[in-house]
Amino acid sequence: LNTKRALVQEAGYMEWVGGNLGSNTTMLYPCSVLIWDYSRADHLGIAFANAGQNQDTGAKVIHIGKNTSSSIVSKSISKWGGLTTYRWVVDIKPGAMWAVTKIECDALLLDNFSGSDTIPDIRVGNTDSIVAHEASAGKINEDDLFYLQSRWIDEEQAAAMIVNGFISPIVKELPLEYASELNVLISMEMEGSIG
Repeated sequence: LNTKRALVQEAGYMEWVGGNLGSNTTMLYPCSVLIWDYSRADHLGIAFANAGQNQDTGAKVIHIGKNTSSSIVSKSISKWGGLTTYRWVVDIKPGAMWAVTKIECDALLLDNFSGSDTIPDIRVGNTDSIVAHEASAGKINEDDLFYLQSRWIDEEQAAAMIVNGFISPIVKELPLEYASELNVLISMEMEGSIG
């Protein structure tokens, strides 16, 4: 269980980066409070739920100042009955004029036994703010697997390549040492992913 909060002052910037892999049960909900004008926050998160794992993650952003902005990007992967849940709250207060927020949440299921839930909570207290929200969930495309296998790539490696492409929007935002470590951890989690 991890709950952290950042108070972001005028023209300040807060970036949260979370990688949730390996624990039995995870609950992670970092919060950014955009107190003053022109403050902003970015939340990036990856969750990987394997057999017997429940990755319950999310983000919370409270817009108080004027001209504030936030971005929430989450990618989750589930296999062998793992469960990912993504919860977020974006609360734009009445005085937070001209606030802008963008929320993107994508889930990839690697089998028929896994699950993924998205639980949004968006509160907008004025008519001058902009909210963009997008969520998707799906399985690995069989045509993509077939194509890669027709190029002499075995099924497990092909699935790993597709997963790496799926998480690349977050990985490319990380410093090199963290990106390479995350790729190794994802590769370890992907072992035995097709069955």
